[in-house]
Amino acid sequence: MREAPAEAPHGILTARMVGQRRRPAVSSGVARLAVGFGLILLVGTLILCTPAASEDRTWVHPKDALFTAVSAICVTGLTVVDTPTHWSALGEVVILVLIQIGGLGYMVGTTVVMWALGRQIGIRDRNMLRLYYGAPSMHETFSFARSVAVFTFVAEAAGAIILWGAFRGEGVPSGQAAWWGIFHSVSAFNNAGFSLTGRDMTPYTGNPVILGTLIVLIVLGGIGFLPIVNLMRRRSFARLPLDNKLIYITSAALLASGMLFTAAVEWNNQRTLGGLDPVERPLVALFQSTSARTAGFSAIDMSGLHDQTKLATIGLMFVGAAAGSTGGGLKVGAFSLLFAVMVATIRGADDVSAFRKRIPQAVIQQATTLALYHVALLFGFGLALTFTVDRPFIDILFEAQSAISTVGLSTAGTVNFGADGHLVLILAMLAGRFSPVMLVLYMTRPRRKVPYHHPIDSVRLS
Repeated sequence: MREAPAEAPHGILTARMVGQRRRPAVSSGVARLAVGFGLILLVGTLILCTPAASEDRTWVHPKDALFTAVSAICVTGLTVVDTPTHWSALGEVVILVLIQIGGLGYMVGTTVVMWALGRQIGIRDRNMLRLYYGAPSMHETFSFARSVAVFTFVAEAAGAIILWGAFRGEGVPSGQAAWWGIFHSVSAFNNAGFSLTGRDMTPYTGNPVILGTLIVLIVLGGIGFLPIVNLMRRRSFARLPLDNKLIYITSAALLASGMLFTAAVEWNNQRTLGGLDPVERPLVALFQSTSARTAGFSAIDMSGLHDQTKLATIGLMFVGAAAGSTGGGLKVGAFSLLFAVMVATIRGADDVSAFRKRIPQAVIQQATTLALYHVALLFGFGLALTFTVDRPFIDILFEAQSAISTVGLSTAGTVNFGADGHLVLILAMLAGRFSPVMLVLYMTRPRRKVPYHHPIDSVRLS
């Protein structure tokens, strides 16, 4: 039986057996993704249920263990128990491992393991890696995954060393400061938002080293490996691919606008920025803007935010980080494409372009589909939460978006949402983290071209 190569979207080559029907590669990829994360989640939950994982050496309620495990593997940061006082050293290690697996990605993690064991991965797994992480070519996917892992560990190690010194400077004992440095570095790079301080980053608003290091780690993890490597290699913004340019421009615009809006609205709010020294407020505002892009750390009392800032933060959480990064959300690339579509439509242009590059119609349709899908997720889970908890609607919407975009910020306290609300949030975190990846895999699957077209008709828009 001979093989014929078939060109798939974005240049992916998949082998099809001529004269024989084969199971679509995407189905196998999605199944592997679901089973892999499901098994890891199950093991993590079972360990967190044991007395050895709790500080008081008692069995942990399965719901609390499951919620924590899901929040960690989805790199969210929402919690129903106080992390430093409830979990033992073992529990904290389990949470950290789940964060690393969830942030680095199941496929990259398994690739590194196979690399260490001297094995090889199949073409379907390589397709999944390329689609999700943006590897330049099929041939380079394996070495690319290895480079992603090395980049991750180097960044986290550097962040851990800096944070260890900064926490030591704040009077934290050396051993505890080292563990805090490792934990917060991994949590920040993977945009998870879990913290061991007991009060998040509110005690360190006057420490620019801690906040600055966390900002850098969050941004690195939220941009992803490929854009950073491309910028280092090409040393010129003009020579970057369109995707990388949009990531950098949109990320910078969102960070700056979020910082300026937060500072303007909360400057005199005594419950947030107004209670800080004026010198500290700009950096804290930048920290909050950065964290809202799926990281989940906070240096102020989130419940004290004005409703305007809550709504703006929901917008930042909705957009999220870059594709192929550790963060969640719609992704800045898709958001910038929708903006480009709007500009082109208003101008009456036939093609959608950015930086003198024309954007394929298929990519525009996929970005639109993802955006509408995220709106549907927010509507559905937001509506579900209104049936489970009696809270102001803005706080319910905030919690739903925080879970869907795997951010971890909360203005009403996740613990106050009750058992039913916690179940809804678990589903929201899982759906927000994994279903968009599966949707992208499905949309970019190889398919046959339709040999005919339906007649054109129009629909009134207003």
